[in-house]
Amino acid sequence: MNQVDIREVADAIELQVEGNLALIDKIDGKIVNVTDEAIEDVEEEEDFDHLQEWEREERHLAQHILENKTRYAQVPDCSDVDEYQLMESFIDSLQDDQARNDLSKAIRGKGAFRRFKDQIVTYGVADQWYDYQSTYYRALAIEWCEDNDIPYKE
Repeated sequence: MNQVDIREVADAIELQVEGNLALIDKIDGKIVNVTDEAIEDVEEEEDFDHLQEWEREERHLAQHILENKTRYAQVPDCSDVDEYQLMESFIDSLQDDQARNDLSKAIRGKGAFRRFKDQIVTYGVADQWYDYQSTYYRALAIEWCEDNDIPYKE
């Protein structure tokens, strides 16, 4: 198997949305994306000749995935990530007591994520947050690759 780019795996975990799957092709190390709908259509043997070209290509990919299940490994999705806990951990890592206090208050109750984003800009720590978040997803990607015996490169 070719090595997978760990940054691509981290991005796939972070950017995955409901209804889409990101999988690693264990042979060439590439990440492929396919919708749940495409997988279901192939499983139900739906005719897809009438679909647009890009939809037919996705159905063919889904068919290939289903016919070669051991060749692909599904990347964990972001539902495995507790974003709230990640924000708390980031807040605890800050040196500025005022920023820590205000950010801790900001993440309580409804609208926590929006208030958090506003406060990291106010305190000038937005870049720190995005670096922290990126480091977290990278570590998660490395752990997942190691747990699944998938070779990776930095």
